[in-house]
Amino acid sequence: MVTQRASQTFLDEFNFLHDRALQRFSNKKMIILIENQTAVDQLILHDAIHDIPQLLLLIPFDPDRIDLKTNRFSTQDHSLDLILLDTFVPSLGTFIHGNDLFPNKLHDLGGRYLRLAIFKYNPYTIWQEVNSTAESNANYEQQPVLSIDGTESKLFLEFCSKYNCTLDISLDEAGEWGEIFDNRTGNGIIGAVVERRADVGVGALYSWHHESIYLALSKPISRTGVTCITPKPKLLSGWLIPVLPFSLNLWIAVLSTFLCMSFFSLIVNFLVDNVLHKENRRVDLCESFMIIGSIFILQSVLLRINRSKLMSQMIIMGSLLFVGLMVGNIYSGGLSSIMTIPRYERPIDTLEDLANSNLPWASTHDAWIFSILMATQPIIVKILHNFQTHPKEVLHAHTRKLDLAYSVERLPYNHFAIGEYIDEEASHRYHLMTEDIYWENCVAMSTKTWPMMDQLDQLILTIFQSGIQRQWELQVVTKYENDNVQLAIATSRHTDSDGPIVLQPSHLLGAFLMLGFGLAAGMLAFLVEMMLGKMAEVRKANQREIFRSPRNAVRPLYGSISGNMTDFDQK
Repeated sequence: MVTQRASQTFLDEFNFLHDRALQRFSNKKMIILIENQTAVDQLILHDAIHDIPQLLLLIPFDPDRIDLKTNRFSTQDHSLDLILLDTFVPSLGTFIHGNDLFPNKLHDLGGRYLRLAIFKYNPYTIWQEVNSTAESNANYEQQPVLSIDGTESKLFLEFCSKYNCTLDISLDEAGEWGEIFDNRTGNGIIGAVVERRADVGVGALYSWHHESIYLALSKPISRTGVTCITPKPKLLSGWLIPVLPFSLNLWIAVLSTFLCMSFFSLIVNFLVDNVLHKENRRVDLCESFMIIGSIFILQSVLLRINRSKLMSQMIIMGSLLFVGLMVGNIYSGGLSSIMTIPRYERPIDTLEDLANSNLPWASTHDAWIFSILMATQPIIVKILHNFQTHPKEVLHAHTRKLDLAYSVERLPYNHFAIGEYIDEEASHRYHLMTEDIYWENCVAMSTKTWPMMDQLDQLILTIFQSGIQRQWELQVVTKYENDNVQLAIATSRHTDSDGPIVLQPSHLLGAFLMLGFGLAAGMLAFLVEMMLGKMAEVRKANQREIFRSPRNAVRPLYGSISGNMTDFDQK
């Protein structure tokens, strides 16, 4: 309750104070004591009055009569017409009619404009221009030239149908979801609302913490999960076939076992020949490695145990043969499986896979990461660091390069919100992750003074419990989305397998590469050995030539005589 003198200042600060308040009470009643009726028009035309439906003006008519009036909240524009609610007689202390002084003005808005901020984002909010008023269900700049649709647009169509209001659409396709700056300006949907160019905004808006400081959030409209489609794993190259039967850890274990067995065999042979039999025999290192290698690949070997038939050697060689038999047969079984069933690269299925792959994921706007900006989990922080934004044309071009993952929404009823840059051709090159990066509640955002939030919340809960959103989602996706793209993404993890395949020359590519490497290494070693042998022969020939030279034969004698003469002179 304020006086007329204080009302102007109060209304001037009304929006300012509400925008900065943490506590929000939408059902406010305002009573103004009018002292001068000429100032009523100025009060009614104030912008803040537009968001105050429960307004009561106490206007003295004469000393014994006070008229109680209110504004026409249902009009599209500010109206100076006042509604007489009742009359109070001070001398009697009673009201003449006994009417409700705060009637419900919100059940019938009388065609009042509801300014709704959206942008085209399937399947939430869709708009298109129409040529006739009959096809229009929404206004743009107060002209009936738009037809809107979508799972969340339908909510506001139902809202205006129930409360008799007219949708006036605010569009910002470039800004998309938008951004709010510290000076309370912005762009996109939320920018239009925070600047009060729109009353409410909708279009896959999540319950973002930063935006909740500046705007009012509705009850959750739906639940959505944010995940990625990543490039499908490629078929592994044929040269990897020889190493695929074992994992990296198993290869390390096999190699360690091979080295240990080779050196153990070398040590045992050395001790038997040089310590036990005192033969001072030279132990061949290459022979030990070749014997153990032959055992591992299930080849016959010549065991030199006839020189010393010791039980210890028999036990050692028996254990070596058993280990070699196991390793060789396991490798053979794995190799036969790999050569008949195609093997692919490791897929990106989980958050950990996405983080470890360092594959960037991208979309057109930073709104995809608003919900995880304050995350502290190392995996989420790394994924957040790899996020990129690009225009739609750039994103579409990268679908052929397979160097980006793309964010998509997993809708409540088994459909997906997929960007326009993912066409039918690109959809077959990507598969859906099994895990969501995060999940969120979709809400509507309004100014903190918008008086219809309680009515919107009630309608949201009613629609949610009715289950009609399932039908809305099916209708919108079927009408506006590419069914082939939806099907390709939904079934991207199910591939048609032809079963075992016919062996191809590519299956032996790894063996041929190993053969080529062995031949090249052997030839190189042979050339090096020949060169070293030639160098050794030349060195020996030079040494023989030096000792055969007569000059070199006399020089030692002359040196000896000279030394003796020097010693004689000194004496």
